[in-house]
Amino acid sequence: MPFRPPTRDDLRELGRSLFLELTDDELDCFLEMAERRADAYDTVRSYNPEPRLGGRKRRERTSGVRPADTADPHNAWVSRCQIAGDDGGKLDGMDVAIKDNICVAGVEMTCGSHVVEGYVPDVDATIVTRLLEAGADIIGKTNMDDFAMTRTGYSAFGPITNPHDDAFLAGGSSGGSAVVVATGEADAAIGSDQGGSVRIPASLCGVVGHKPTYGLVPYTGCIGLAHSIDHPGPIGQDVETVARVLSVIAGSNERDLREPAPVPTESYHEQLDGDAADLSIGVLQEGFDHPGADAGVVKCVRNALERLEANGASLEEVAEPMHLDASDIQAVCTAEGLLDAMIGEGLGHGWKGWYNTSWIEFFGSARRVQANDFPASLKLSLLVGAYANENYHSRYYADGMNLVVELTERYDTLLADHDLLAMPTTLGTAPEHDPERNQYDRLQETLVVANTAPFNRTGHPAVSVPVGEIDGLPVGLMLVGSRFDDATVLDAASTVESVVDGVGVRS
Repeated sequence: MPFRPPTRDDLRELGRSLFLELTDDELDCFLEMAERRADAYDTVRSYNPEPRLGGRKRRERTSGVRPADTADPHNAWVSRCQIAGDDGGKLDGMDVAIKDNICVAGVEMTCGSHVVEGYVPDVDATIVTRLLEAGADIIGKTNMDDFAMTRTGYSAFGPITNPHDDAFLAGGSSGGSAVVVATGEADAAIGSDQGGSVRIPASLCGVVGHKPTYGLVPYTGCIGLAHSIDHPGPIGQDVETVARVLSVIAGSNERDLREPAPVPTESYHEQLDGDAADLSIGVLQEGFDHPGADAGVVKCVRNALERLEANGASLEEVAEPMHLDASDIQAVCTAEGLLDAMIGEGLGHGWKGWYNTSWIEFFGSARRVQANDFPASLKLSLLVGAYANENYHSRYYADGMNLVVELTERYDTLLADHDLLAMPTTLGTAPEHDPERNQYDRLQETLVVANTAPFNRTGHPAVSVPVGEIDGLPVGLMLVGSRFDDATVLDAASTVESVVDGVGVRS
């Protein structure tokens, strides 16, 4: 639509919101100048550049269709579609599901929310293009926690239940992605991870989930929470599948200058030798000795580490007390980071890269009329972020981001002496599905991200690999490595697969 210059009353009101008491002379001057500047806005919209996202190849695709309840017993899918990948690629014949906050052209994207139901992207995310060009077939969009704001498995379209026992939840926010892999409906899936959203459901559903090094995989065409913590990552039934997918989707993207260029990549699946003798692992005490940790989970993970040690790995107990405060740092930084993304109509401002204008326009309109449909967790974070911004002028945000630098250096110090850090992915098994608990009750559920969220802030690669079950519910071990050393992280996870075959039993 054409840019309408502001009126005198518009300027006066906007000035007050910016703490400006404008004089009449200033209003006269600014009104005239604003009218002149309207031409600049019209100039910007006069261009119609070709979207710089996704491949140039036109592909036949079916639009998304929501499956019947009987065909989706765990509520894992938002829609099913069919887009054939190129013949002969590295992932030829692999069926891949895509989390529903990642753009697939022509298929509705809901972000697990009623607020943006009906939005249909006109482009593929970069990682979707890379999957298709590598031969993978895209078979649908997976359900997720409402706007990725919780980690237990609650979408606006209902709970996502655990494939091991539907009396429990799948975890989130990439719960649907983990479920369709665990049930064999997809060979692999793509999730997004801002506080553990790939690793948590992978752990709780008994599959492998990898959060790559920050910047290794382009986030262009995905919807996140804050630029500094957004990570897309693969989920699979085994480490080799995850490594094969990562080998395809990793790499720099000139359209998103948040990415280092060039980004160091490897053929990760070719680096899996499964030799525990070469591994030096720091067992992070604070990752185990956390208030509220399930003793059975701790025992199961330690049993797995003992099996690694018996097969030649070198284990040493290490400590970093700041790890226990990382969740608080994450909460403070995310509140104002999310506020910025919201003010920026779902993408934020200030980063150099490709902006999805169709999403911005749709989300900008939708949030102004349907904000009440946002989940309680998002509302709370926005309110706290706005309060801290207004009353403390982002001082706490700045302090928190500075602490992230300190936290990163402390983990790096540990990793200078060890290949990996090890701890439970989650400190409990899958949460029970209690229909009587509403979204306000679930605001108290924070323990699930205690070990995962720190590494979203620091950007270290981390993988969750299954190491057993407790009362039929899976337990995951998380391995964390040095930045851009994803190959070692995945190789170690492959080693875990080869030596850990026991099943944990609650004592």
